[in-house]
Amino acid sequence: MKKSAVIVNDLFLAGGILCLLFYFACGLTVRFGQSLLFLWLLLGLAMVGRYFLWRWAWAKGRPAPFPRWLLILERTLICLGLAVFLYGESFIVSAALQRAPDDLDALVVLGARVNEDGPSGSLRERIEAAEDYLRRNPDTLAVASGGQGEDEPMSEAACIRERLIAAGIDPSRITLEDRSSSTLENLSNSFALLPEGVHTVGIVTNDFHVFRALALGNKLGGYELSGVPARSSVSGFIHYAMREFFASAVLFLQGHI
Repeated sequence: MKKSAVIVNDLFLAGGILCLLFYFACGLTVRFGQSLLFLWLLLGLAMVGRYFLWRWAWAKGRPAPFPRWLLILERTLICLGLAVFLYGESFIVSAALQRAPDDLDALVVLGARVNEDGPSGSLRERIEAAEDYLRRNPDTLAVASGGQGEDEPMSEAACIRERLIAAGIDPSRITLEDRSSSTLENLSNSFALLPEGVHTVGIVTNDFHVFRALALGNKLGGYELSGVPARSSVSGFIHYAMREFFASAVLFLQGHI
């Protein structure tokens, strides 16, 4: 057996173990019900399974467990899929790294889950990013956007507004939009509440979500938009940037972006 084949197979095992560890780390530190978290479990199991499948074939004296034509097709599809994934991720990552210009006319702070004990981690990060921007730019207005889910104690918009006011932001600068239940509704409903004379708008959301939010906002039109990224943890960004690829792909296929 070629040494290179053994090294490649060992890399599959190492990659599979890392994916499984990442899955359980995210599940235990946040929750196992996170959107698409199960993909890390499936990927890890597939890579570990690949390792043992090839080891079994070698033990039987075979170079591979499948015909050569099938392996070529598999590798071609994997390479094409990886290329498309990395291309999409380049937009997501570049949007996440941008810095909003100062003196925007208004911000739209997108809502996220509210727990019984307060804002979720994602929402807290968005509120902190909005607070920081509003402190540095005292003439910028804000729309706190997000409805109330059946399992939420209050609307996401009300939670955002309450936390910003508690942080010292003037209540007169904050408009409430508490009827939306999706990013598209967040933006559409919030844009409708912006006063005349507003031209430049910052969308405050988590860094991994900036690309999709801007794409939807630009589809609506009417304003010069910038992303105001709320920085995520490294593990959070890795998982949700992967999730955003699939969410953005669905919107692309539906013609929304």
